[in-house]
Amino acid sequence: MPEPLAYPAGALCWADLHTSGPAAAERFYEAVLGWGYVRTGPAYDHYRYATWQRHMVAGIAPSGRDEDPGDAPAAASWIVSFAVERADALAERVVAAGGEVRHGPGDVGVLGRTVTAVDPEGAHVGFWQPRAHLGAGLFDEPSALCWAELAVRDTERADRFYEAVLGLLPADHTAVGGEHYAAYRLPGEVAGAGGPAGAGRTLLRAEQPDEEAFWMPYFGARDARAAVATARREGASVLYEGMNGEGLEVAVVRDPQGAVFGVLERAARPEP
Repeated sequence: MPEPLAYPAGALCWADLHTSGPAAAERFYEAVLGWGYVRTGPAYDHYRYATWQRHMVAGIAPSGRDEDPGDAPAAASWIVSFAVERADALAERVVAAGGEVRHGPGDVGVLGRTVTAVDPEGAHVGFWQPRAHLGAGLFDEPSALCWAELAVRDTERADRFYEAVLGLLPADHTAVGGEHYAAYRLPGEVAGAGGPAGAGRTLLRAEQPDEEAFWMPYFGARDARAAVATARREGASVLYEGMNGEGLEVAVVRDPQGAVFGVLERAARPEP
């Protein structure tokens, strides 16, 4: 898709990795997705912006000391974020809908205003009010964010929350199908008839009794099989590998630090 100039409220717009080992994470995702990096200083807590073709496509947020041999590393995790018009009003809707605000609303310099919350199912999710930084500079392309998926136990409760907070509406999704899978779509009046789907929602299986609800980002890859093979060589474990309902290669990977993400086959954008 063309480079986004703005994300409508409710659209998936960003994902960042929270990890106690950002240097190791950089090396892994550079090998798997080809990312470069722009590193900030102490004013922004040494946040890293992952880049592809000179665009910022994701973030790495250090949590604690970087790879101190004396520290037991905490499991890393990805958090996806959705665009909002007013972070403060969003935070109020989160609480009213049964969620919990864990961080914010707060300014990130001149870049924007952020909220991190936990939905009623226990999944961590972010919200972003853009200013200088709109979100991912590329979307739905190789090495860029292209989808996100929520796994929960009570799908109806999750659906009510995200409709109340973001206006997202659950609908059938032909790429996956299945009784318990739905796509979250923006209302038609915002994004055209039917609204484009930017995220999905699925049901945690009975054989996952200890698994907590979670959001997982998907990143595009020209050759998903090659990306997964590289991830294995770099120490990741592959949780799923196959094809979706549209015949595209898809995989779910746990990186060496424990963060789970998806890889989805995506063609490169034609040159202008």
